[in-house]
Amino acid sequence: MKLYYISVIFFYLFTFLKQFYILPSGSIGIGDMFLAASGLFLLIRIICDRKKFLYKIDIPWYVFLIAVCIINGYYYCYNSNGQFLLFTLYWLYITMAIWVFRTLVSEKFLSGLGVVCQINLLVQTSIYFLGKGRYFHENWGGSRFMGTFNDPNQFAFFIFTMLLILALIYLRSQQKKYIWLFWADAIFLIGVSKSTGVFTGVLTLIVLSVGCLIWKNYKKSKHKTAWNISLLLGAACIAMALYYIWPKANFDISSTDYTLLSRIQQKIWKFSHGNLADLLYDRSAERLILHPKYLLYGAGEGMFERFLPGDYVNQITPGVFDVIRVNEIHSSLFSVWFSYGIIPLLMLLYWGGKNIRFCDKWQLIIVMALIVESFSLMNCRQPFFWFIIIFASCYKKMGQEIQNKIGAFY
Repeated sequence: MKLYYISVIFFYLFTFLKQFYILPSGSIGIGDMFLAASGLFLLIRIICDRKKFLYKIDIPWYVFLIAVCIINGYYYCYNSNGQFLLFTLYWLYITMAIWVFRTLVSEKFLSGLGVVCQINLLVQTSIYFLGKGRYFHENWGGSRFMGTFNDPNQFAFFIFTMLLILALIYLRSQQKKYIWLFWADAIFLIGVSKSTGVFTGVLTLIVLSVGCLIWKNYKKSKHKTAWNISLLLGAACIAMALYYIWPKANFDISSTDYTLLSRIQQKIWKFSHGNLADLLYDRSAERLILHPKYLLYGAGEGMFERFLPGDYVNQITPGVFDVIRVNEIHSSLFSVWFSYGIIPLLMLLYWGGKNIRFCDKWQLIIVMALIVESFSLMNCRQPFFWFIIIFASCYKKMGQEIQNKIGAFY
């Protein structure tokens, strides 16, 4: 049991220290080393107890992982580029994180994890108000808060996952005291990061939650006419708000106060004045059109300079989008599909579906918010993304203290 508690403590340290970026993004952080240590002590404990440690529910994941190793291994041998090995290590790291979380999870573990998530939010809030955080500065003078992170989107996604994990934990325990304050704090921090991608996740969470509450009360109500009038008024208010924020044809973000709202207006302006080629190019996804063959068997993950846009830039609307770098596709799903092909993608989706099917209505709303957000931001290398996906599947029956792990040990 001592090894188990050591693993739990190291996992909590990982969760706390993950927010402190000292080296460039993509490098091994202090928190990552504690996660590895947590996994090591947990593995030693299982070996000592002579238990097998693989879960049946994760078999599709392991098939996907094998495909990742084979495809990236092939392209490494063909191109002699170490990036393919690096991205393979990222997936091995995520595999370890999933296994550790699934093995450690219990009511007491989640209660402690919730406390750490709250501390993380308080730390980043304190850094903001003390004026000690980092800022990302636009070339025309605007700035975005990114706390202790190297990128405002990294910061916003971390805060977003803290919010979602807290929501999942407190939905189970029904401990609602003070939790609204932490959720409000998380939304405030996302606002100062000005991340439009994470905003779509927050908006999805709010819209789906409010929609479910309205529908629940609407069905019970005996005053349907009053409800219908209220809903029409609400729809009218939303339409008026959209009309108010809709950017004019001469919109220029550099002449605004540069808030989250102005960035949303900038995105709307770009999409309303550009075309599909602009949208794909902005997400580094033009290669889906230029090299569709890789959607079948995969291009490997790494060495992105192979996919120069070439004449595709002639389809870009002048002055709307300005993307000059060659990078990975900014979407978890399409990046995986392009990198590893259709069969590994289907295995990953099958694995995700097996986990998500254990969600109740409210947990599913939280997972949907994460999925919607992930179509605009690359999050596959963040362990917290996968913790949310597998959360419900760690229990066969919600509300049980004992961990009825899916498939158990075999």
